[in-house]
Amino acid sequence: MSLVHAAALDGEPLPPLRGEPPFSCRQLSAWRGRAFLLPPGDPRLEEVFRGEEPDSPPLHNLVGAAELWEHDPDWMDLLDPSSPAHDSKLLERDLYLHHWCQHLSAVQRALDLGGGAGRFAQWLLAQDLQVELVDPDLRSLWRALSHAAGGPGALDLHWCTGERLPPLAPVDLVLAVEVLNYVEDPRAVLDKVRAVLRPGGLLLLSVEAMFGWAAALDAPAGTLGSLFDGSPVYAPCDRWVRTYDEPTLRDLLRGFEILEILPTHYASSGPFESAAGANTLEELLPWEERCREHPLTAPWNRAWTVAARRPG
Repeated sequence: MSLVHAAALDGEPLPPLRGEPPFSCRQLSAWRGRAFLLPPGDPRLEEVFRGEEPDSPPLHNLVGAAELWEHDPDWMDLLDPSSPAHDSKLLERDLYLHHWCQHLSAVQRALDLGGGAGRFAQWLLAQDLQVELVDPDLRSLWRALSHAAGGPGALDLHWCTGERLPPLAPVDLVLAVEVLNYVEDPRAVLDKVRAVLRPGGLLLLSVEAMFGWAAALDAPAGTLGSLFDGSPVYAPCDRWVRTYDEPTLRDLLRGFEILEILPTHYASSGPFESAAGANTLEELLPWEERCREHPLTAPWNRAWTVAARRPG
C-alpha cells in the first residue's frame, strides 16, 4: 500500500523513489500532479473508485466524495488557497490545534488516519516530521502528495480503511480527526491504532457530536430523524455519519488513558457559525467558550475533541 507500490494511471513511469519510506517530500516534487494507483488495503475501495455502488452504508461517503471530486473539485481541494472551503477548513484545523498544542511536543513520527487531502499532514510535515497518511479516498491521496511535494518532512501514503490499517513502524502520535464517524467498526479501528502507537504515545481525535450537526449549514436534507433516534445520519450515495455523546465516546476509548474530552466547534462548522461571523481563531475562541459554558448552547457542539494516551 506504500508509494513504493504505486502505478501511474497515465501509462508513463513514475519517478523512482530513493531510500526507504516515508520519503522526503522534497524528492516527491516530480510526483506532483500525477494520478496513480496503490494496492488497496480493502478491495472494495477499488470497486468504489471505478464507479461501483458499495453494499456497505459507511462506504457511501466515498461515493459522495467521488461525486464532489468530479463536479466541485475546487471545494474538495481545501488546501488550495482559491478553494471556497480553504479558510473555513483551516480555521477548523486551527481550533483543533489550539486545544492539542500542549500535547504535540517530542513527536517524530505520526500517523494521520483518514488524513484526506492533507489538512493536518501539511501542518505535521511543516514541523519536519515523518508522516504516514492513510485514507480510503484515492483522489484525496493524490492531492495530499501534491501539496506536500517539495516541502519539509517525509511522507508515505496508504490507500486503506482504518479497520485494515497495514503494519507500520511504531509512531509517537496518531491523528484521527473526524474519522470514527465514518468507519464500519470503530472498535476495530482503535485496536489497529493501539497496535501501531508506541507505549505512551498520543491519540488525538475528534468525532461528530450527537446534536450540533443538525443545525449546521451542511446538514443533509431529510435526515432530521437521526437527531431524535440517534441513528447514523444517512443520505445514500452522499454520506453516512455515526454521531456520539460523551458516555458512548468514553466507552469506546476503553484501553486508552483519556487526557481530555472537550465539546468544540460550536461556531466553526457548527450551528452558530453564521451568527458568530468569526474569521480568525482569536475571534472564534471567545464564542466557543461562551457556547460551551451557557446551559442552552452547551449541548450543541458540532464535535468532541479528544486527547488520549496509550498506557506505557
